[in-house]
Amino acid sequence: MMSIPQALFLGIVQGLTEFLPISSSGHLVLFQHYLGLTEPMVFFDVLLHAGTLAAVVIFFRKELYLILLSLIKPSSAGNFSSQRQILLAVILGTIPTGIIGFFLEKIKDFLFQGVFISAAMLVLTGILLWMGETLSPSQKKSKIGISDALLIGLMQGLAIIPGISRSGATISFGLIRGLGRRLSFQYSFFLFIPAVLGALIMESREIALQPATGAFPYVIGPIVAFAAGLVALRVLKKILQEKKLVAFSYYCWVLGGGVLFMEAVKIIIKVA
Repeated sequence: MMSIPQALFLGIVQGLTEFLPISSSGHLVLFQHYLGLTEPMVFFDVLLHAGTLAAVVIFFRKELYLILLSLIKPSSAGNFSSQRQILLAVILGTIPTGIIGFFLEKIKDFLFQGVFISAAMLVLTGILLWMGETLSPSQKKSKIGISDALLIGLMQGLAIIPGISRSGATISFGLIRGLGRRLSFQYSFFLFIPAVLGALIMESREIALQPATGAFPYVIGPIVAFAAGLVALRVLKKILQEKKLVAFSYYCWVLGGGVLFMEAVKIIIKVA
């Protein structure tokens, strides 16, 4: 059974790593493994994502309000074309995310077992971040095209694999596709909202069947993830504006490569 200190720690890890481009799922797999939490914790992970979802809604509350307003206001009442265009892009981007999520759901237990996949995908995340910062064209787009939305949605779907940072992959591909930094940042987290809502719906039966005993860690974890998520969003926004995204590449390479090396040494010692 999970202890309260473990729930606090994992809540902080989720809140920070969900939005910083270093993969929350990858970190949770690694920490759960080294903390001795060997049983699958999909239920707890989903609750942590609910906490970070609340952080996104609060952080982008003004932008989300305008998007909702654009749905009920006629075009003549004001210029909501940009909000409607972003909403359409979110709908389009959610399609590949949902399709990939449906198929990866069937092998999620395999993906989340052990640390090799997570560590290897952290190395890949570092490469994606480096590409986003160095391959971004100088001429920026003011709107998200259909192909942009589909490709970024595809990357979000692949980020279901632990170790691939959802925010890192989507923001990096937005930059590679020529989107401005502010637009890439906003679109990444607007796309996050339906993805997490979908995950919550898919896991709703498991949540309903969760026993009430020992439930406090499952309450405190999401609350801590919410608070840490708000901090991480502010930090990421500033780092992205200062064009320092590539710094996270080195972190991912060191952590992922370090875990792979350490586990390889363990195997060699065990065989020898």
